Amino acid sequence: MNKHVTSVSYSDVDFLIQSQYVVSGVYLHIQKDSKNFVFERETLPHLHIGDLLEQTFNCKALEAFSVVLVMNKRDFAPDVCKKIADLTDTAFPASGNLALSLNGAISSKVIDTVALRLLPKGIQDRMTSYGICALSFVEQGRTQLLISPDLLVRKFFSLGLLTGRKLHEENKHS
Repeated sequence: MNKHVTSVSYSDVDFLIQSQYVVSGVYLHIQKDSKNFVFERETLPHLHIGDLLEQTFNCKALEAFSVVLVMNKRDFAPDVCKKIADLTDTAFPASGNLALSLNGAISSKVIDTVALRLLPKGIQDRMTSYGICALSFVEQGRTQLLISPDLLVRKFFSLGLLTGRKLHEENKHS
C-alpha cells in the first residue's frame, strides 16, 4: 500500500510525516528562538525541534536554513497545544495552525508502507517516546523513521525545553 509522506532529510536519516498532517512546508530562515511565525497573514505559535532531532538521532542538517512545517492543532493532544501556546506566548489563530521548524531538506514522497517495520520490543518504548512509529532501511545505509508529530513535541516538552547539554545528558543516561 502506498502512502503520501512529507520527508525531512538529514545526512543519513529521513524523518517521514504522513502528509495529511502537514498543511504546508516552506524553506525560510527563522530564528530558533522565535516564538511565532507569520503564515498567510496569521501569527502562528512556533517551536524549533531541529536540535532535538539532530542530537537525539546524531544526524547533521543538509540545509543551512530552516524548513518550517505548518501543521494544525487538531492533530495534537489538548495538553500539548496548551504547552505550545504557553511557551510561545502566542494564541492559536482561527485556522488552528502552528509552525514547527527544523534544518533539513523537505520533499514530498510516496512510499510503500510494506517497507516500514514496526519497532522491535526492546526499543519500542524509548523510540515511541521520541515520536518514532516505524522504520525502514533504504539504499546506501539511509534510515527512514515514520514520526508522530504529537509524540515528538510531547518529548520536546518532557525534556524541559532542551539545551544541547541537557539533551546530551538525557541521551547518555538512556
